[in-house]
This record gives sequence, structure tokens and C-alpha cells, in this order.
Amino acid sequence: MRPLPVALVTLMLAACSQPTDPAGSGAAENYDHVDGTWTFPPTLTPQALTVGVNTLYYERALSATSGWGPIEVDRSNGERAAGDGGTLTLNGTAHPRGFGVHASAEQKYALTSTDGSACTRFRAAVGVDDEVGGRGSVVFQVWGDGEKLFDSGRMTGASTTRQIDVDVSGRGTLRMVVTDGGDGKSFDHADWIDPTITCAATPPLVSRTVTVPAGMRAAPFDQTRTLRVPTGSRISVVARVGAARFLLPLPNGDLLVSQPWEGRVVRLQPGTAPSDPKAASVLLSGLKSPHDLVLSTQGGTSYLYVSETDRVRRYPLVGGVPDAGAGQTVVSGLPDASLPELRGSYGHALKNIAIDGGTLYVSIASATNADPADLAATPKRGAVYTYDANRLGQTGTGGTLYAQGLRNAEGLAIAPGARDLWVTVNNRDNLAYPFHGDITGDGQDDYGKVVPSYVDNHPPEELIRVRAGGHYGWPFCNPNPDGGFLNMPFDRDVQTNADGSRLNCGTADRVTVGMPAHAAPLGLTFWTGPGVPAAYAGGAVVGQHGSWNRTSFSGHRFVLFPAVGGSLGEGRDLVTGFVTDPVAKTRWGRPVDAAVAPDGGLYLSDDLSGTVYHLSPPTP
Repeated sequence: MRPLPVALVTLMLAACSQPTDPAGSGAAENYDHVDGTWTFPPTLTPQALTVGVNTLYYERALSATSGWGPIEVDRSNGERAAGDGGTLTLNGTAHPRGFGVHASAEQKYALTSTDGSACTRFRAAVGVDDEVGGRGSVVFQVWGDGEKLFDSGRMTGASTTRQIDVDVSGRGTLRMVVTDGGDGKSFDHADWIDPTITCAATPPLVSRTVTVPAGMRAAPFDQTRTLRVPTGSRISVVARVGAARFLLPLPNGDLLVSQPWEGRVVRLQPGTAPSDPKAASVLLSGLKSPHDLVLSTQGGTSYLYVSETDRVRRYPLVGGVPDAGAGQTVVSGLPDASLPELRGSYGHALKNIAIDGGTLYVSIASATNADPADLAATPKRGAVYTYDANRLGQTGTGGTLYAQGLRNAEGLAIAPGARDLWVTVNNRDNLAYPFHGDITGDGQDDYGKVVPSYVDNHPPEELIRVRAGGHYGWPFCNPNPDGGFLNMPFDRDVQTNADGSRLNCGTADRVTVGMPAHAAPLGLTFWTGPGVPAAYAGGAVVGQHGSWNRTSFSGHRFVLFPAVGGSLGEGRDLVTGFVTDPVAKTRWGRPVDAAVAPDGGLYLSDDLSGTVYHLSPPTP
């Protein structure tokens, strides 16, 4: 984009009303109760956002205010006049680009692009400028329309720089807010470093009322529900299946749904169209928490493979339908809560599987949050193992370790054509702050402390193309998302690897793509086949089940990771709207899995409402 000359911006600011210094003593004076506020001229035209990364200090705000003196471009706020601040500096690091403001301050921007692209993310670094020393106290907030998307908590001049990376998809306006921390506006020199808005070359999501057949309108569909979906798509309820988890289309048009908590696999028989209601019947029952479902042909016979907590079974297809009475055990003795050392408690006992040719991949997730004891087990927990897909009677201890450092690998899937194994990963909770610094504003070093404002955004969830022999860090190294979700560096885990002796984090395999912390990704499906719009073809659809360990909700959406140069790019929203209030933590649905429908659209499962949906193909 073409930047506004800095001199022009400064001139515009200088032309605005300026406060006078009441005591003539400069920026060090306490200005509480003195009217030094500054307001941008009347509302301006929206900025010209386009596809890609848009740098906000080149853009035009809809409105802006500052608590003392004008908002400065590429300088700190000196309080007295335009241009009187110094170099933007946080924690000893100088930054050439950004805004210097004084609490209380607000900048408002329109999130409307000029080229039809959808604005998806706002990123910046924030802190109190070094020019005030350890003084000042502010809170940085980011608002999308009327919803708070980020809150830094109280920060002072002694606080460590905070990184912001929030989803603004579907929002009409963005507000960058700085409050005075509740104790007046003394020394509150707040810096926004490199604020950007990223817009993606895809139509924005639109609100659509969920179509619900008359016989399926039990809660939460006892009232009208809307979801945001791609332009041209419609979304319909096709079945109500309690605690619906993983989905699998059969060649005859049937759709299978796993019900782990009921011990069943349900068969949905198709109507005339993919969006028609489907007749449900129980295909398999009496299973031990059946979870993942995979089709594979071995020795000329097509089988349904089902993962249970302690085994993998397969059922031959007869007349296109799995024969429930002809089940065979492929692998038994997989670890579950019956292990003596676990004493009946296994936090991630559900198993996920994938098959490529004759290789069966099985995710053996951790039993704990971040206990290295998981690594001492046989088979190792927090890992993926391989078995022979066409050999019966194997034992869990007889598998081959394929990759480790994967706390809870879900949604195993083989990329069509490339034959790469991809997984989504639920990362750890309650991560302690791994740096020396004060992020709570209490003047104390927060190293090694579990701080909610840090836990909210660390560590990220993961989408990984897994290599044989790979090690992805857990439980000793955690990817750091502060510089973005691609090619993230690792930080040592303070609680398990403070001195780096358990694992050199520089040797860990980088995560392919990150996701917001605690989003809880489950299902992973490559969107391929006839009828899939070109803009979506080859991408991966992930169901983000949603957070519990966060001050406000994250996840609760279906996300598309587009195909980019033989890999996958950063995720963008595909279906949202299951949360009614993220701060109050109210929701009516929790996404799980996707499966490609015969028309090129998607079937989607939601285990909270017990629903299977059909999403019709988006328009190009």
C-alpha cells in the first residue's frame, strides 16, 4: 500500500488542538485531573485495506483520542506537542514503527477492504514506553465491534512487552483501547508497535439461519440459531446424534458417526439430497469408547477400522455396509486407564488412527498435562506408533515409534496424493511464564509463575505434517506464537526443562501451523473431490472443540487451512457462531469433525448439541 508521508501525518496532528503544560515542568509532571485530552478531527473516510498485511500507521482512523497530547506516529507520546516524543522503546528495544499514545486513548478503524478480501487478524506488540522508567500503569484492549478480543491486564513501565494476535473475522470495526489502569493517567505513555491488519483473499462469512427439520427441534434448536458460513453456503441439520464425534462417509452414500460415550457407531442413511434429513440406526454397539473411523482396502477387501481406547478393530464391508458380526482385532492392549500406574485415570484415552497403504498409524496420547512420566511407558505416551494394517492379533507394545513430542494428537489424516501424515494437537495447559520479567504489573519477577494472561495465549495448538522420527517438543519445549503461527521458535518449559537438559529446544521439529491456545482441535479432513470449489480444494478443515483453560473462550469453530505450495497456510474461519458470549463462556455447540459430502460440501459434527450438519459448497 502507498504510505502517508510521516511529515504529513505529523502536520495533521500538529494542526489539532494542543494542551498547554499547566506547570511548565514537562512530561514528568503528574497530570491527573488536568484536561490534556486530544481528539482527532471529525470522522475520516475508512482506510483502504486490501489483501495481505496492512500496516495501520499508513491508514486513516475513523476516530482517535488520547489522554494527554496528540497520538504520535513512529514516536512515543511526549505529552506536550506533536513530535515531542522520542524513539518508541520497550524493554530496551527500539522500534521504528508504531503509535505513541497516552491513556486513556482509543483508535477506531473500519475493517472493510476495498478489494473484497476478508480481514482476519490484528497483530501488534504493546507496552509502556521506557521513557517513563518503571512508572505508569495501563491496560491495552482490542475490541471487535462490541466484543473484547484482547486484554493485557495491568502493565507498567517495568512490564515485559506483550504480543497481540487476535481473530477479527466478521467484524466491522476494530478499536485499539488503552485505559489508565484505574489509578489516573500519570506517566501512562503507551506504545502500539507495528500494528497490522491481515486480510485474506476470500469472501467474508455471512450469517445464515440454520435449517432444522420439524422433528429435530429439541434444544438448542428450540429457538432460531444462526451460524456464519462462506458466501453462497447454506447450513442444515441432517441428524441429531447424541455426543456426535467422528464422521466417515461410505461408498454407498451412508454416513457413519462415532459415539464414544455410548459405545456405539451410528449409521445415517442418505436422503435424496445431501441436505435431506437422514434415518439413523445403530451399526455397532458395546464398544469401548469408539472414536475414529477409517476405510481401507487390504488384500482386496474393504474394511471399516474403528479405534477404541484399548484396541483397533476392523469390519469387512458386505454390500457396501460394514458387517457388525465379522469384527476382527488388529491391535489389542493399547494403553488405557486400566494401566496400574494410572490408577484408573487417563486424560486422553480416546484413540485416533490413519491408514496409508499397509501402515496403520495410532495416536497414543498423554495421560497427563505435562508429566515426563508419560515418556517412560511402553508404548510411550504423547506419540504416534505404526502397526501393520493387515495383520491381526498385534499387541500395543509391538508397535514402532513413528514420532513423539505430540501431547494429544487428534484427527490423524493422510494428505491426498502426497501421502504425508498430518495431525492436530491439543497442547498443554497452565503453562508457566518462561522469561524473567513482570507481566502482572506487581513489580515482581513472574518467571516460573502460572499467569492467566500468559496462559490465555500460550502455548498454541498445533497442526503438523509429521515426519518419521520427528520430535515436536512436548513436554519439554513449547512453540512461541508471539511472532505468528508459522515456523514458531520453541521456549523451554520452565516446569519440566528449565535448564534445557531434558531436550535442546533448538533441535525440536518446528510446528507446521499454529492455532490459538486452548482451541482444542479435533477432526482433520482434507477437502477434496468433485464439486469442491477451487478456492477451498486441497485445504484442511479442522474442528476446534473450544477452550476451558482461558479467561474467555477460544476455538468453537470450523477452520480452513488453505493449500499453499504443497503445505498448508494459516487458518481462516469457515463456520462460526456456536458461542453467544466468549467472556461469559456461553455456547450452544462444540465443533468436532468434518467429512466431504457428495455435492462437494461438508458434513459437520457437533457433540455438545448432538448434531450433524450439512454445509453446502461455497460459491467461488
